[in-house]
Amino acid sequence: MAITLSSIVKLPRSKKILILVGVLAVLSGLYGYLIYMPTSEELDKKRTEMGKLETQLRELRTIAANMRRFQAEAAKLREELAVAVAQLPTGKEIPALLANVSNLGKEAGLEFLLFRPTPEVGREFYAEIPVEIKVKGPYNAVAVFFDKVGKLPRIVNISSLSMEGAREVSGRWEISTSCTATTFKFIEKPAAEIAKEKKSEEKKGAPPSKK
Repeated sequence: MAITLSSIVKLPRSKKILILVGVLAVLSGLYGYLIYMPTSEELDKKRTEMGKLETQLRELRTIAANMRRFQAEAAKLREELAVAVAQLPTGKEIPALLANVSNLGKEAGLEFLLFRPTPEVGREFYAEIPVEIKVKGPYNAVAVFFDKVGKLPRIVNISSLSMEGAREVSGRWEISTSCTATTFKFIEKPAAEIAKEKKSEEKKGAPPSKK
């Protein structure tokens, strides 16, 4: 017997309700299978991708924040290095600097008994140039000499200080003072080496070529 709309209308109310429930169940199943489940799976996939993107975004923000801090620290270090390098004479300036130190001692009223540069001590980007000094004169003249040396625009360190042989000469006390005055020379790189380093830095900063 074929089921028609008129036959369904003639059915008892209880059977109509059962048929309606069955139709709704079938429709719900079709909706869930054909629409809801694929959409839900796609939504879960998108949520997972969104979570990964949010994690990557947080990581990138952390890297960016640290990068700004590192760049600021690097800029500060470059400034400090520039200041330090500015206080280091080049090889051409060393003779004039040593002559200036000697003149300051004489102007302070000291007699030089020894002024002998010793071999340079190489460092990473500078070299130490120690000078053995021995002078004779009043204590206050020695103090004036050291004060003037400390005020030079270039770095000169006084070390290994010793004083001995104090004696009175013509109504004033003289003392023999020995020390090591160390200045520093900036090591200038050859032009070819500078060009090579610049080329290497440019190569590192260039974007990768497309193959």
